[in-house]
Amino acid sequence: MNVKNMLEQRFPQSASVGGSGGETTNSAIMLYGRRFYKDQTPVEYLAEFLLVFLSPKGSDRANEKSFIFNENSEPYYWPEDRLALKLFSFFPSSKLETRHSVHQKTYLEALELLRKKIEGSSEEKDETIRILQSLFSGFTGVAKNRTWVTYSFLPAAESFVSRELAWRHSQAQNDAYLSDWNSSKKYFSHDGHLFLARGGEVLFLQLAHLFSEHATSSDLIAAVKEKKGYEHLTDLNVAELQESLESGLSSLFTGSIQKIDHLSAFVEETLSDINTFDEPKYSKLGWVPRASAPEAFLFACELNNICSSAMSGLDKLELLQTLCCLHVLRSLCFQAHRVDEVQKSTSGFVGNYTWIVANPDAAPGDADRKLSQASFDRTEGTLYRVLRIVSEIHNEGGEATDLKQADEHGFKIFRKIAKEIGLVIPKTGQGQRFVMTPLIMRVLVAATVRPAERVRLTTFYERVFAHFGIALAGQQLSQAITWLSEEDEVMDYSINKDSLWIEEGLKQGGFLVELSDAVSMVHNPGSKE
Repeated sequence: MNVKNMLEQRFPQSASVGGSGGETTNSAIMLYGRRFYKDQTPVEYLAEFLLVFLSPKGSDRANEKSFIFNENSEPYYWPEDRLALKLFSFFPSSKLETRHSVHQKTYLEALELLRKKIEGSSEEKDETIRILQSLFSGFTGVAKNRTWVTYSFLPAAESFVSRELAWRHSQAQNDAYLSDWNSSKKYFSHDGHLFLARGGEVLFLQLAHLFSEHATSSDLIAAVKEKKGYEHLTDLNVAELQESLESGLSSLFTGSIQKIDHLSAFVEETLSDINTFDEPKYSKLGWVPRASAPEAFLFACELNNICSSAMSGLDKLELLQTLCCLHVLRSLCFQAHRVDEVQKSTSGFVGNYTWIVANPDAAPGDADRKLSQASFDRTEGTLYRVLRIVSEIHNEGGEATDLKQADEHGFKIFRKIAKEIGLVIPKTGQGQRFVMTPLIMRVLVAATVRPAERVRLTTFYERVFAHFGIALAGQQLSQAITWLSEEDEVMDYSINKDSLWIEEGLKQGGFLVELSDAVSMVHNPGSKE
């Protein structure tokens, strides 16, 4: 593959390569798109992905709850602020030193407005407000050491999905004329991308490219379907997949969860004068490599399987959050191995890399633990090396690249996200390795086994490998060991790796049905049966 040509093929093609702050010289952005960022948390990947999906897009502010995206129009979308809801929900528990006196005054006025809308005695009104605040703050996604406006909700309801806003506290404190809410609006900013840092936008744009009318992805998807291990995807039509996925994601916010939106609407309508901007503000989208279509296709199929299941909305959101993080890790590795032509190919997996997982309780000298460590080291080595390859290509044009920033957001980010979701342990210290947790196992079942479908255990291993490059057992493990091995000594101690702990994990999760000593089936308890 011509690497330079691949790096120049972007979706949407009209998008700028980067923004301010050295983004145009960051080889991680050149390679992976704009952008994955080290400080974005797992819940914020999902929240931002859903934010773009739910929001109107383009100059005509259309296509809410859709992946339809006109590549030739300006790449932006129109997210909601939800400022009044954040003030009501988060101000009482926010960082004291960033609570501006104007916000304190506005918060008290907001409570009084709500009291007037609630029927009952004074004590009953106060109790109703306390219950509402407790309910909303119970859905806090990320708070950390932030001020109230930079808190984020878990995206458990449509009204909890909102744009990132920041508060320039130091500047506001130095403004002697700042005396009311309207004069404070200029110190709210909407375009920093500090927390919703574009990672969710990347996930959305990958799917928007996959589903676009003029997508260059059709040949790439066909090539995936033709390979061994992907027989379960051959009957999928991309247009039908788009329709099903859009319906499934939209349905996350229906049913009993809509009652939260009704309560949120009451608060927002009552406090309608509390807004950030006099006119709606758009957010510009970044871009993704056009070569990312194969992994986007796998991601779409997995999202659709989870959304189509009979699980509750909150259960689905938990799995989707982890799946989004797994997909970020997968995207890094897919694209890296397109650049790193030194690596071998992997039979049964189009990504041409492997992650070998170990039993979390394996002793330091166990073969599976050594294999997992070697697999992790190989992955990190590749991610580190490809950024230098891209840097060299860019430097040929006469402009130096910023490898320190590239490492932060392209090489080190893999370890950070993998540890946050439990795929890699320990969190600190040596001996880092891939492991399998009950939650990740649950995601793998829900993502690769369709609703109402049961598959043989060996088929399940095959699908997990075909989607994620994760080698659990059997032929896939042998293939992974061969790929990992440069010489025969790795094979000598690893070929008999024990996989009974994987089966036990599936059994404990309620995913394994043993029909006989020789035949076991994997099923999805969340299936519609």
